[in-house]
Amino acid sequence: MEASQTIAIRNKIIGVLVKRARVKAGRTQQECAQFLGVAPSAFRRYEQGKKGFSLPQLESLALLFDVPVAGLWDDSYPVPEKQEADPMPLDQIMLLRRKMLAVRLRQVRQDADLSMREMGKALDCSPYMISQYEQGAREIPLSELEMAAERCGQTMAQFMDDDAIPLSPAEERRRVLERLDQLPPDMRDFILNPTNTLYLRIAMLASALKADELRKIAETLLDITY
Repeated sequence: MEASQTIAIRNKIIGVLVKRARVKAGRTQQECAQFLGVAPSAFRRYEQGKKGFSLPQLESLALLFDVPVAGLWDDSYPVPEKQEADPMPLDQIMLLRRKMLAVRLRQVRQDADLSMREMGKALDCSPYMISQYEQGAREIPLSELEMAAERCGQTMAQFMDDDAIPLSPAEERRRVLERLDQLPPDMRDFILNPTNTLYLRIAMLASALKADELRKIAETLLDITY
């Protein structure tokens, strides 16, 4: 399949997922367009898949809809029934994210030893367009960013940034559960057992103590033992 066809299909899929999340969050196209700082007609084109959302735009919409970011490009993630958090102005954050993505895109391309011409061929666009993406002069649609990451042997995690943009409550919950799932089974079971709450609190308090204070506690315990 040609790169342009793959990108077009991905744009349509992402548009459908964004529309689904928007409707469930009770948001109108006009509200979303205003939130992103684009014309309502432009937002309609995004949802129709005629134009590709960028990663900063999807991150912003995830915050507005209170859904995990991945829920706007992967339909395996559930979408909440309603939005509870108030939206935040994200114009400056989106500009910063676009610049950061531009730098990372250039870095991964260079690390993969690819020229702008080769990257343009992979994305079915001109080297000039690649230069525009890498300068942050134009937004790169997520579908093209996915393809660029794959061509460079990278994953989308390379382009995510936990600190650059506020996370929605749903995204925060997802990441907490993901970190919990990465723990060894016995440690995870210990943490999830309500009867161990006291031990966990003691461990939290101990972690905040200085080395000298911990040493004194240990010496006191040894005196009591012996």
